[in-house]
Amino acid sequence: MNSDTNKDADFDAQLEQTLLETELQVKSIEQVAGAPSVEQTWSAARRFVEEFKPVPFFIWRLSNFVLGQPGKINQLSEGLVFGMKKIVLAAARDEFLGSGRIINKVRDALYIVPSDIIAAVTVMHAICRRLGSKPFERIWGPILDDAILRALVGCMIGEQDPSFGPGRGMLAGFSSRCGLCILIAQSDLSKAKSSLELLATGEDIRSVGMKLFGCDPLQVSAMILSASGCGRDAAHGIACYSAKYPIAVTSDNKIQRQWLSAYSICEELRRSNAEAILDEYWEALGFEEESDRKDIVRSAKKAVREGHTWD
Repeated sequence: MNSDTNKDADFDAQLEQTLLETELQVKSIEQVAGAPSVEQTWSAARRFVEEFKPVPFFIWRLSNFVLGQPGKINQLSEGLVFGMKKIVLAAARDEFLGSGRIINKVRDALYIVPSDIIAAVTVMHAICRRLGSKPFERIWGPILDDAILRALVGCMIGEQDPSFGPGRGMLAGFSSRCGLCILIAQSDLSKAKSSLELLATGEDIRSVGMKLFGCDPLQVSAMILSASGCGRDAAHGIACYSAKYPIAVTSDNKIQRQWLSAYSICEELRRSNAEAILDEYWEALGFEEESDRKDIVRSAKKAVREGHTWD
C-alpha cells in the first residue's frame, strides 16, 4: 500500500514538473494581436490539468513509450498492455481501427492494431473515464462526442505519414475539443450553463474559455497531450494553432509542424472548409498529390455525415 502511495506521489511530482516545463516552452509562442497575457493564461491552463490528472501512470508509461520519441513509433509488447485487455481487444474488433471481427487474444490484437493507435485509444479512454466522474455531462457530453468524431478524422489524416502515424492524428483531432470539456467539467453550474449559452450564440470556444475560465481551451488540450506522455513537441505543435504566425513558429521543427498540421487539417475538414487548408499543412503530412487530398476530404465528409460508433 505504501509502495503504491509513493508511486502515485512520484508520478504527481513528475506531472507537475512536466507541465511546468511545457508551460515555459509554449510561452515563447507569439500570440495573435490582442491576446491576453500568455503568462496568466498558460499558468491557468496548467493548474486545470494538474487538478484533472488526465491519465494514470501505467497509461502515461505506455503512451510515452510508443509516442514520446519525436518521429518514432515504438512497438508494444504484451507486458506493456497488461491490465488493458478490454480496451486492446475492443480496438482490434472495431471495424475502423481493427479487423471488424471477434478477437480474443491480446497477442493477436497487437498484431492487428498499430501500437500508436492503441496508445491513442488508451489515452482517450482514460480522459473519458475521468470526465465520466465529473458533473455537467449534459453540457460537456456533446462536446466530447465531437472530440471523438474529430479523433476519427485525425486518424485518417495521420495514416498518410508513417513517421507521424494515425495514433498521433487521433490525439491531434481529439485535442481540439477535449480542453473545453475539461474546463466545463471542473467548473461550477453557473459557468457550465454560461458555456452552453455562449456556444449556442455562435461564440467560438477560445472566446468562451477566455471569458469564463481565464485560458484558451486549446492551451488546456496542449497541456493534456504533454501530461499524457505524448511529448512537449505535441503540446507546442497544437499550441501554435493560435499563434500569430503558426507556420513560422514551427519552421525549424518537423515534428511540431506535423502536430500543427494534423490539428489544422482536422479543424478545417470538420468545418467542411477544406479550401482553407494551407499547402504547407498538407505537405507536412505527406499529402503531396491532389488526388490524396481529395480522397481524405471525401472520407472526412463521410465520417462527419455518419458520425462515429465508438463509445
